[in-house]
Amino acid sequence: MAESHSHIAPRPLYGVTIHHCIAGGNLGEMKKLVQEAEQHLREHGDVRASLELLKLEIAKLESRK
Repeated sequence: MAESHSHIAPRPLYGVTIHHCIAGGNLGEMKKLVQEAEQHLREHGDVRASLELLKLEIAKLESRK
């Protein structure tokens, strides 16, 4: 049976969190953060691509003014 990670408290997955985890040097925490980030990608997809689409839509709307 696959291990459930639903008990993991959510934390923001952005550069500061990842860099802080790396700087901490705790291998267990690093591996846990990788699992959280991979789960986030499975559930929400590539945020960078969505952000670019959002910026394009903003530019379209602003150009209509």
